[in-house]
Amino acid sequence: MRPPRVFLCHASQDKPAVRELFNALKAEDWIDPWLDKAKILPGQDWEMTIEKAVDDSDVVIICLSNQSVSKEGYVQKEIRYAYDLALEKPEETIFLIPLRLEDCIVPRKLKALHWVDYFGADKDEAYANLLEALRLRYEQKLKAEELERERQEQKRHEAVELSRQLAEEKAAREKAELEARTEREARLKWEREREEAEKTAREKLEREAAEKAKWERVGQVSNPTGSITPKKSQAKSLTYGFWGIGLLALILIGIGLNSLLKNPPVATATDWPTPNSLTLTSVPFTKTPIPTKTAIPTSALRIGSTMTGEHGETLIYVPAGEFRMGSESGEYNEKPVHTVYLDAFWIDQYEVTNKQYQACVDAGMCELPAFLKSYTYPSYYGNPEFDNYPVLYVNWDKANRYCEVWAGGDLPTEAQWEKAARGTDERIYPWGNDVPNKEKLMNYNQNVGDATEVGKYPDGKSPYGVYDMAGNVWEWVNDYYQSNYYAVLGDSVSNPTGPESGNERVLRGGSWYSSDYNVRSAYRYKVSQSNALYIIGFRCARSP
Repeated sequence: MRPPRVFLCHASQDKPAVRELFNALKAEDWIDPWLDKAKILPGQDWEMTIEKAVDDSDVVIICLSNQSVSKEGYVQKEIRYAYDLALEKPEETIFLIPLRLEDCIVPRKLKALHWVDYFGADKDEAYANLLEALRLRYEQKLKAEELERERQEQKRHEAVELSRQLAEEKAAREKAELEARTEREARLKWEREREEAEKTAREKLEREAAEKAKWERVGQVSNPTGSITPKKSQAKSLTYGFWGIGLLALILIGIGLNSLLKNPPVATATDWPTPNSLTLTSVPFTKTPIPTKTAIPTSALRIGSTMTGEHGETLIYVPAGEFRMGSESGEYNEKPVHTVYLDAFWIDQYEVTNKQYQACVDAGMCELPAFLKSYTYPSYYGNPEFDNYPVLYVNWDKANRYCEVWAGGDLPTEAQWEKAARGTDERIYPWGNDVPNKEKLMNYNQNVGDATEVGKYPDGKSPYGVYDMAGNVWEWVNDYYQSNYYAVLGDSVSNPTGPESGNERVLRGGSWYSSDYNVRSAYRYKVSQSNALYIIGFRCARSP
């Protein structure tokens, strides 16, 4: 089992004190501390290396001083990134530990966490308390890994069981198909034999009738009255003929009974016509008509066009065309800005609500969210009071299943989401370039302290009329995350769908917990697709 990884976040002015802390932690035989000067090698990408180190850490110690708190620069970006990452952790997890190197003001976002005063006369006691917190975090990590192993084992067991059930169902289906095929073949054989027997009987009767007519013509004589009278031998022949016909009928009946005894039909006598029947009655097959939806003519579609989905959801039309994707002034994973052409598509006007998702669950096509609460409401999902609020605690797989099997579409790609959010004029936010106004434009930065009803902030809608694309809840998109994907993709691309594989999926739009910076339309955030959090929801898209 690897030791716990501890990332030391600090300002450059505090390096001597942080180096002392790094050496003390390194001397412990069960801790693996990470310090940029000790870990980053020449030639490595600074931002990517630090971001990966924070991602891989079990604990982030944020070293605070008057310089680091008041200084603008990369240390603030590290703190913000680590803080956002902490939102993915379970509520009881120790992940961020503020550590004051001197008497200074703790940033607002960190005030809810108990900090360590690593200075003055109580410095040694503070270090001992820090080690105790790291040990507790290590125990939490070991427990979480054990639970994850059990979960994976359970998934493997369920996969084996599902495979067994599918194999049994397949065998039963093949057996039923074989029995049905055998029954059809037996019936066809029986019908062919019956038809052959009937044909033989008809031909024999026709030959006898022709032979009788021939002998009647040969044996005719004229009487004085002009009538034709058969000879005595002719009358005798007719008598023999009638006896022959009767005997032949008995023989044919015997042949039919013998055929039935040797090759009995599979179905009961009430299922098929009797062997003596001369005609078969066919049952007409009536095909149930499939209802179709009248398509909206393409020529009638424009910005602002709406459509009602099969389950009552409202979709907004986004026309085909180019737009500029990304931001040169944002994070490195938003660069470079590049031209993207997208085919026309539809996107949900609102985030998927509890009521909409519940309909899919009731139909047996979706799974329940991981939790039925929200951040502040213990009774959220399934409570009619919150029917029109965004569904929460749904991981990527559950969101994707809803869009595919219920809504008849997909999660939007990153490109589709960004175009629907900002339009074609490179605006910073859905409404334009003005800074957010939490009273009118959006629910963000703990304005309300939880998710709000969808569509509550009409002033913040996008150029196409899509609501809540900044704030309220983060939204899953279809793409895997790759930090340098834009650079690899190049300029002037059509309908990009993201990397072919990856370890995380992309989130867009920020949440009620986010800052102004994170709700920009170009901001990209990553998270494991198995995570189900109280700040994540989704909406669906589909092709015309």
